[in-house]
Amino acid sequence: MVLDESKWLSMLILVFISAIFLLSLYESGNLSLGVNDVDNYGGINRDVSEILRKIYVNDSDFQNLTKGNYSGAGAIFNETGESTVYIRINGWYIHKATIELQNGTSKTIGPSASMEELYKEADSLNGSVISTYSQITGGEFYVIIVDTPNETVKSIEKVDELPEWTTVAVIEEVSENEP
Repeated sequence: MVLDESKWLSMLILVFISAIFLLSLYESGNLSLGVNDVDNYGGINRDVSEILRKIYVNDSDFQNLTKGNYSGAGAIFNETGESTVYIRINGWYIHKATIELQNGTSKTIGPSASMEELYKEADSLNGSVISTYSQITGGEFYVIIVDTPNETVKSIEKVDELPEWTTVAVIEEVSENEP
């Protein structure tokens, strides 16, 4: 089956117009080409702190609550657009460290408000820090539900404690002389 010249030209024009239409949808943000599309907050390569900062700047309830003094304890960004964020206001971290002693045994030291103090204690015991554990404590804790695609804070609620998953455990190899 051979297409005559007019049908061939019509098909070429239709393909060209379709390509322009799809390109305009993509450029306007109404068409996503994959999960790595950062602009719609649905992608994997998103910077969570930057997204939250932009949302918080536009929410007066959040600004009145924190007055600029808060730290993020943890966040779950799900793909439905509703995400859960835990913050701390006027609290502090306590730290513990596990050290390996020269005889091959390990020992946990702490808690301490200062990581530097833990490293000094490890040095005084002639041990090397093999892992650290930090947990947020004190202050007030809040759970915030954010609607990331619409860049809004849906709710702010005070909670008694943070969930266990917001603690930070860091495994690192550190030499004995390194603070």
